[in-house]
Amino acid sequence: VSRDGKYIMAGSFVPHNAVILDAETLEPLKMFELEGIDPDGKKVSSDSGMIIGTPYADIFAIALENAGQVWVVDLKDGFPVTKIKNVGRHLHDAFLTHKGKKLMVASYDDSIVTAIDLEKRKIIKKLKAGCVPHVGGGAAVKVDGRVLGFGTNFGTCEKTVVSVWDLDKMELVKQIPVSGGTESPAAHANAPYVAVDIITKDRRARTVQLIDKKSLEVVKTLDVGGHAYFPEYSADGKFLYISAGYAGDEVVVYDSTSLKKTANIQMESPAGIFSRGRVKYMTRGLSPDEME
Repeated sequence: VSRDGKYIMAGSFVPHNAVILDAETLEPLKMFELEGIDPDGKKVSSDSGMIIGTPYADIFAIALENAGQVWVVDLKDGFPVTKIKNVGRHLHDAFLTHKGKKLMVASYDDSIVTAIDLEKRKIIKKLKAGCVPHVGGGAAVKVDGRVLGFGTNFGTCEKTVVSVWDLDKMELVKQIPVSGGTESPAAHANAPYVAVDIITKDRRARTVQLIDKKSLEVVKTLDVGGHAYFPEYSADGKFLYISAGYAGDEVVVYDSTSLKKTANIQMESPAGIFSRGRVKYMTRGLSPDEME
């Protein structure tokens, strides 16, 4: 949804296109055929990766998964497009930083996250990110004056890590060893830990690991009793919700500071959890006054 609430943009895997709609009437206003020259010089048709609006400007950004491009669409007459090329091979998800002026895009096949300046409409830097990076909805925290971004990886790697970047300097700070592939980082300004769900084909998939924001080390592993999915903090940051699907059939709730279990909410095969607090902050983990 655009920052003024007037437009919606949606993309598809099949067919390879995206559309801008009037947010009130859902009337299609502009169709985009997703194709372009990929980083290897081949012209390809592409499915849609992430689509994101930003509080910074009246624009949408869309990743062309197979073409390795990010298109910036201006929300004005004709919906003109600026094409940022050679972003990476197999683009997928992304998150915003710096008041929505910068975009961090995961590139599966290159093991990088590419930082893009949406104001200048160019690549800032390609950052090392472990194998098959998957940033989910994004997670960033402010510690000792630094804004740190966290990137999960769901590839089958010899060494499984969570990457941490300084988002002001756009440089790798650390790669934190974790017990398996990871998919969805969760953070909150009022919680001391970044939570990551472990994705494996064994009992490790029942677990979520907690990374201390200051030490950047794993300090706790929680076994939720079922396949652990999509950890999410409550809007005030006091609680951590984790889905325990596949044989768990419940959402498990923990105190975000003590990490003691506070509730079990029964439901069949829960999956994604999305806090209403997401509408209040641009990037999970940052308070409104930290989103500089």
